[in-house]
Amino acid sequence: MGKGFIYFAFVWLIVCIAGGVVQGSVNVASTVMTAAIDDDDDVIPVASTEGFPEPGVIVIGDERIGYSDLDATHFRDTVTQPMVRGAQDTDAVSHAAGSGVRTVEGGMMNTAVTYNIAVIADASGLWGAVTIGLAILRILVSFMILPISFLGTDLAIIGIIWWAMVAGMIISMGLALAGARRV
Repeated sequence: MGKGFIYFAFVWLIVCIAGGVVQGSVNVASTVMTAAIDDDDDVIPVASTEGFPEPGVIVIGDERIGYSDLDATHFRDTVTQPMVRGAQDTDAVSHAAGSGVRTVEGGMMNTAVTYNIAVIADASGLWGAVTIGLAILRILVSFMILPISFLGTDLAIIGIIWWAMVAGMIISMGLALAGARRV
C-alpha cells in the first residue's frame, strides 16, 4: 500500500507542476500586507515583493489583483497600465493588514491543501483530535481530485483513468484494513 500511495502522490505533484508550466510559469511566492487596503486602492503595501513576477497577478483572500509594477514593498500600477482589482471574475474587496498575498500558483497550492496543514499544526486540546482527523480527510479528498483542467476537454480520459486508479487504491486500502489476505 505504501508504494501505491507514494506513486499517486508523485503523479499528483507532477500534474500540479505541469499545469503551472503549461500555463506559463511555476512561481510560488508569498508575503503579507503591512497595511489595510480598501476595494479601490491602487497600491498594495506588503512586507516584501521578492519572488513575485513583474507584471503579474496576486491573490489576496478570494480576490485576484493584476498589477503592472512593483518595488521592494509595494504592488502598484503605472501611468499607462492601471491595477486591475477583482481580476479573473473575482470581486474587489477591502483587506486587513496581515492578510496573505500570494502568486496565483501559490494560491492554487493553498486551495488544494485548503490550509489543512496549518490546522494540523495548530490543533490543540480535546478538539485537536477532531480537527486533525478532518484535516487529513480533506487532504486525501483534495489528492483524489486531480487538477487537470489545463489539459482541456480533449484529454478528459485522463481524469477517468485517475478516478479508476483512485478507486482501486481505496478498495485495496479497505481490504488491507479489513484484514483480507492475499491468495
